[in-house]
Amino acid sequence: MWIVTGYDVVTRLLADPVMSAAKADSTTGFRGQNLPPALDANLLNIDGDQHRRVRKLAAEAFAPPNHPAHRQVVEDAVQELVDALPIEGDIDLMSGLCEPLPPRVIGTLLGLPEDRLDEFRDAARPMFAVDTSQQGAAIQESLGKMLMLVAGVIAEKRADPGTDLISHWLEARDGQDRLSENELISLAFAVIIGGFENVTSLVAAVLDELVRAQNAAARRLLDSEEEFSRLIRDLIGQVAPVNYALRRFPLADLEVNGVTIPRGHTVILSLRSAHLDPAGIGRPDVVFGRGRHFCIGAALAEMQVVTAAKMVLRKYPKLDPIKPQQQYRLRPSWFTYGFAELTMTTTH
Repeated sequence: MWIVTGYDVVTRLLADPVMSAAKADSTTGFRGQNLPPALDANLLNIDGDQHRRVRKLAAEAFAPPNHPAHRQVVEDAVQELVDALPIEGDIDLMSGLCEPLPPRVIGTLLGLPEDRLDEFRDAARPMFAVDTSQQGAAIQESLGKMLMLVAGVIAEKRADPGTDLISHWLEARDGQDRLSENELISLAFAVIIGGFENVTSLVAAVLDELVRAQNAAARRLLDSEEEFSRLIRDLIGQVAPVNYALRRFPLADLEVNGVTIPRGHTVILSLRSAHLDPAGIGRPDVVFGRGRHFCIGAALAEMQVVTAAKMVLRKYPKLDPIKPQQQYRLRPSWFTYGFAELTMTTTH
């Protein structure tokens, strides 16, 4: 495995067509988590013509015309969670807001049964373990459970479609082309995997940075939606909790800073190194990736962060961290640099 660091080379390779996401292009037998076929055909694991057609069929559900409906789902979820937080004292924002918010939003948009959202979250969690070699059985069990859960929801939506994403994908057409059953299952799986853990870490990191460094400025902008959103977007670029892009496989021998990486070897692009590299100052961030694999749900993730930040600040006129950031416990994940706790204190 090769780890590639630095803003210039990471951003270049993210968009380079020579870098394939398809495991079939590995020359070293890479299998990853050895997903069953019905989960393996997701956007994170395919490339070329197959990736273009699946992404085209899937992307319309996330297009700007659907943003108002998505925003309503986000606002309803955040409002309910924030209303349930204590009025004063120590506020556990991690278990009260950051962790339950993404499953609730993604679950609602996908059309997952509300009483089974915890099952989806529990099934997804082992896939972010630091050392998967020690948890292989648990991961395989989770994958099987996720497959059954998603396939069950798709079957229900075929019989009784609604206005959710899965129903939309069932109807998606490009001429005579449509998504296969495995592609449907894999697409829902990828949205769940990408939309749970990553967004939890992103919301927590932005809230912490907001309260510590931008509290007064943010409160002055609360009534200006455009300026407040811009401030939060800047903070998203600053905290950038995702450590690595998903592995890639070069389709030809690749030279990086004088080193040759052979065709088909496993390459990990370090997003965090790009974020920390002084060469990236003042240049576009890579929080949601770049190029053809740019996160399909980036706007939805940003929407959740902006809405959570706004409603927390409105509820709590005074909010302070209870400990230095360096003392936070971290989530046991190689993929994200995420807090395992986020408790603030408030007084009225």
